[in-house]
Amino acid sequence: MKAKTIVTGGCGFIGSNLVDRLIEDGHEVLVIDYKNSKSRKKYFKNPKAQYCSFDLAKDPYLYQDMFDGVDWVFHMAAEISVQYCVESPRDSLINNINSTVNVLDCARKSGVKKVVFSSTCAVYGNTLFLPSMETNSFDCLNSYSISKHTGEELCKMYSELYGLNTTSLRYFNVYGERQPDSGPYAPVMGIFFNQKKRKEPLTIVGEGYQTRDFIHVSDVVEANISAAIVDQKKYGEVYNVGTGINHSIENIANMISSFQVHLSPRDGEVMHSKANIDKIKKALNWEPKINLEEWINKKVKTL
Repeated sequence: MKAKTIVTGGCGFIGSNLVDRLIEDGHEVLVIDYKNSKSRKKYFKNPKAQYCSFDLAKDPYLYQDMFDGVDWVFHMAAEISVQYCVESPRDSLINNINSTVNVLDCARKSGVKKVVFSSTCAVYGNTLFLPSMETNSFDCLNSYSISKHTGEELCKMYSELYGLNTTSLRYFNVYGERQPDSGPYAPVMGIFFNQKKRKEPLTIVGEGYQTRDFIHVSDVVEANISAAIVDQKKYGEVYNVGTGINHSIENIANMISSFQVHLSPRDGEVMHSKANIDKIKKALNWEPKINLEEWINKKVKTL
């Protein structure tokens, strides 16, 4: 099946990798990406995709007709930086929640076949129950995780009340090609490799005892494709997208460089994360393929 698709936030790290995969598979791709996003500065474009710039959090009459005839919508656009969301809770909540409900409503009105929503493992917060299962209780520590949990609930409501086929994917810590590597909004893996490349010390927040379940962007892309292609028994469901293996930040840093310094701990961040991926394996026939240690070793050799 060759589908007509929309990818919101398709100029960013994960979104652009998904756009490339959709184009490679022969699908028609429209990217809606608001260039004034505070969460990143780099933009990646595929010449075979169509691009439009709209603020999805504003009145959707400006872009409603773009959803007509669309098969799949991948809603990735959001203010994603935990630090920015802690500093600007009102603005980040308005942006993320309004954009999600607008996208869902446009999809409903236009008869879109499936909507795949990008959520986050941050909804689990500082849980005592690891690995995290989709049935775990929530512990949202900041406006980012609250906005994503709200997005999941909106997707569930649109499935149950309006019959819109939605799936929410809770990403754990995504790394890989095109990951941001500088600035206050970059993830730890990108920062470490940029510091290694510049022969600077790796800046470890706190003691580095925090653990994360790192998932490669290509595996995340595959999970999105599976969510769109597979006919699920029930929609409005949520699935973890991780590896089921966690690594300490200290361990990651040691694999990259022994030249290190420590920074003060940050507020609003989770200490430990690890995914249970039994549900997505069974329902979407998906499982991760990229080995973190092998990827890091190859990357280090190129620097």
